[in-house]
Amino acid sequence: MKTARLVVALILFVAVAAGTFVLPGHRWDVAVTMWLQRAAPAPDLPSAILVFCGDAEVSIPAVALVGLLLWRGALPRARTALWLAAGMIVTSFIALALKFVVPHPGPPPEFQRVIQRVGLGLQQPYSFPSGHTMRATFFTIAALGRAPLAGAALVVAMMAALVYLGDHWTSDVLGGLCLGWACAEAARPFRPGA
Repeated sequence: MKTARLVVALILFVAVAAGTFVLPGHRWDVAVTMWLQRAAPAPDLPSAILVFCGDAEVSIPAVALVGLLLWRGALPRARTALWLAAGMIVTSFIALALKFVVPHPGPPPEFQRVIQRVGLGLQQPYSFPSGHTMRATFFTIAALGRAPLAGAALVVAMMAALVYLGDHWTSDVLGGLCLGWACAEAARPFRPGA
């Protein structure tokens, strides 16, 4: 069953990646971005804060810090938190590597919301898949398994914020969702106590 979930996640990822190379896929990306920006014309600040919290340089150290703070009093939870941080690092590197391989340009400037950005701004040639969505999905599956609605809300909010801000296309966040799920499934056997 665990292997089947990994295979399904990878198949869905490949299907979404393949969809980025066809014109109807790009039309869908543009249509969804335009609709979202018109339907919700004001959440620039909440979206920017959510995306900032999902930045690798913010979310990974936060999870690692929790692990270190738990080290003395709750060693099993500390190990789990540090495993989670390590998984988020690996997930981030996979996303970064794919952004140099899958030729799918991100949204042009006319779709990007003009807001003040804080954090590291590593230039990448392409936008597929979304590392933010991959990390959020990995975190949700690994850490919020007992609260699936909260986890789903986190992932959907991250995906919507990224598309709304013009940081990613819908196909980028869907690819990040599928690959984040695949990474979580592949990491399960290495989880402390598994």
